Amino acid sequence: MYWTRKHVLVCTANHCMQKGAQRVAGQLRIQLKREGLDNDVMVNTCDSIDLCDIGPNMVVYPDGIIYSGVVVKDIPEVIDSLREGGEPVERLILHPGEGAEGCRREIFAAAIEGPTVSPERFAALAAEHGFEDTDAWIAEQARRGFIARKEIEGEPVIQVTTKARNRYGLPLAGE
Repeated sequence: MYWTRKHVLVCTANHCMQKGAQRVAGQLRIQLKREGLDNDVMVNTCDSIDLCDIGPNMVVYPDGIIYSGVVVKDIPEVIDSLREGGEPVERLILHPGEGAEGCRREIFAAAIEGPTVSPERFAALAAEHGFEDTDAWIAEQARRGFIARKEIEGEPVIQVTTKARNRYGLPLAGE
């Protein structure tokens, strides 16, 4: 094993993969090697970082930066940011509470106004916040464990999980 100055994890879970994450990771590795930075920056693929609906995503350590919606044409800027003294690519940074992360927090906050919410109301919240394919987005949130689909007295409902509440700083159930 060898030590590098930076480590980049590129999410290649299903949704990120469908959006070209493997190509992004491959091109990033190739360009780093061409520029002689491959001994300084390690690139690995990983399973989900729970943001696939806005991917492809990459996490840069030790900087603690998450780049979101990265495409191949962004690679030159990403490489510049990975150089010694390089500045982060601000337009790609996913900041907590902003952009899609802020939208998710708002959706989950609205959904916890009662103990559960109807699937129709949850889909409407997702649509209001700009998530176009609401069925796919909701399925992804359930798969990632941010919501639970349940049935209460024969009626389907959605409940925001403790995982989502913790991530977005929302009150836990019963608080």
